Amino acid sequence: MLKMRLRPEEIAALNLRELYEEHNYLFFRMSRFEEYDFYAGKKDFLTSKSILTFTDINGKLMALRPDVTLSIIKHAKNSDGIQKFYYDEKVYRVHKNSNSFREISQTGIECIGNLTDENINEVVELAILSLRTLAEGRKYILDISHAGMIAELLNESENRNEILKLLSEKNIHGLKNINAPEKIIELAKIQGNNDIENLKCFEPIIKTLRKYKNEINIDFSNINNLNYYNGIIFRGYIEGIPESILSGGEYDNLMRLMGNKNSKAIGFAVYLDEVRK
Repeated sequence: MLKMRLRPEEIAALNLRELYEEHNYLFFRMSRFEEYDFYAGKKDFLTSKSILTFTDINGKLMALRPDVTLSIIKHAKNSDGIQKFYYDEKVYRVHKNSNSFREISQTGIECIGNLTDENINEVVELAILSLRTLAEGRKYILDISHAGMIAELLNESENRNEILKLLSEKNIHGLKNINAPEKIIELAKIQGNNDIENLKCFEPIIKTLRKYKNEINIDFSNINNLNYYNGIIFRGYIEGIPESILSGGEYDNLMRLMGNKNSKAIGFAVYLDEVRK
C-alpha cells in the first residue's frame, strides 16, 4: 500500500535499494555539500564543470555536491579489502539545455578496493538487473564499451578529439577520411554482441556477457569521459525513455588522484528523474 502512494522515482529507488542490499551493498549517506577546493582540482572528473557555490557563516567557500562518487571515495575508510556501497542522493548540475542549475536524483553503487574479476562481473550484472527492475516489462539494453582500449589506440594520434567525435557518431566514412587508426575504424563498425568472444578487453566480464548476451550491446561509440574512466564503461537504456537512464564504469584513475594508488573502483548511477518521463 505504501508504494502505491509514492511517486514513480521513489518506488524505483526502493526497488533498487532492495536489489543492492540483497548483494550486500551498504547504504552510504553524505552531506549535500563539500568545500569548493575539494572539487576545484578534480573538474576533469566531473560531468559538469560548473559548480554551484555559496559562502558559509565562517566565510568558507562551499559547493553543492555535483558528484556522488568523489564524496564516497573521500569519506570511505581506507581498507585493503573490498568496500561495497549504494546511495540514494541528489546532485546539482547545470542543465544541458540552459544555464540554470537543476537538482538530479541518483541511486547507484560503488565497489572499491582490491577488486577481482568477480567484483567487476557483479557490478555489470547489477547494472543489467537495475535496468530489468526499472523496465517493468519494457525492452532494455546495456551498451558496453572500453575506455582503456580506445585511449590506448589514440595515444599517439594528433587529431584525437576529432577521431573521438567521429567515433561517437559511428562515422566510418569520416574516420577513413582523416586516416584514423584502422583498429578504431574496426571498433566503430561493431554493433550487437557477436564480437564478445573476440575482444580481449572484455575477458574480465565474459562470464556476465555470456549470461546476459541478449541484454547487452557492444558499442564503441559509447565514449564517456576518458579522463574519468579507464576500463569497461556502459550506459543503460529503456524503451520509451529517450536518454540513458544508467551510466558507469571502471574509474581507477580517480582512485589514484585521491591517493589510493593500489585500489581499483567500478560503479554506476541510475538517473531516477528519467523514470518519470
